[in-house]
Amino acid sequence: MDISWTWLGIVVLALIIFACASGFRRGFVKEIVSAFFMIISFLLVWVINPYVNTFVREYTPVYNIVQSNCQELVMEQTGSQKALDKEEQTQIMEKMELPDILKTSLMENNTAETYRYLAVSTFAEYIADSLAVMIVNGISFLLSFIISAIVIRLLSYILNVLTNLPVIKGVNKIAGGVVGGAKCIIFIWIGFLILTLLCDTTIGKQGMALVEQDTVLNFLYNQNIFVKVFMSVFYGN
Repeated sequence: MDISWTWLGIVVLALIIFACASGFRRGFVKEIVSAFFMIISFLLVWVINPYVNTFVREYTPVYNIVQSNCQELVMEQTGSQKALDKEEQTQIMEKMELPDILKTSLMENNTAETYRYLAVSTFAEYIADSLAVMIVNGISFLLSFIISAIVIRLLSYILNVLTNLPVIKGVNKIAGGVVGGAKCIIFIWIGFLILTLLCDTTIGKQGMALVEQDTVLNFLYNQNIFVKVFMSVFYGN
């Protein structure tokens, strides 16, 4: 199998190696406690995200602004709001500069049931509202993550004494390296999720192009549980 590299792939690989080395240095107990708090942080995200999402939608202009921008983008692709048959709709979606996973989701959900759910009547409205919902859901998810990270950081600081528990030195360091690498990959996955959300921007397009060109990055992206989970709640609140 041919392996291709980009500068971003090399940087990501270096980060994973550095995280493993850092975990080896800190030891298993410190890393596992840190990883435990990170897992709690993600659980907290899913608890508070619905409330943050509601706040962003109902009490800020974010959704209206994003929806307006998405409508302009779609109108550039469709040219008008005339009725389009399935083949024309598929061709338009294939031409859009979006990640394949988003194109596939848009095609699969291009149904009358989804139109009723989104309260839209045209293909252009469906695409615009779908992208707006996805982006706002992503924004609320990231805000929830930041809030939970702050809370967990405070708890971690308070319970820092746990990191001094005695364990066998060798096993502690090796296991710490593994956990440190796993944590790094999780943060890389979060970075990929952000790139996916920014796929319509210049930075997002450039980032996704690097991911597709790099063997390691492409593998990590395809295994990204955050993108998969996010797509599974694509139309959720």
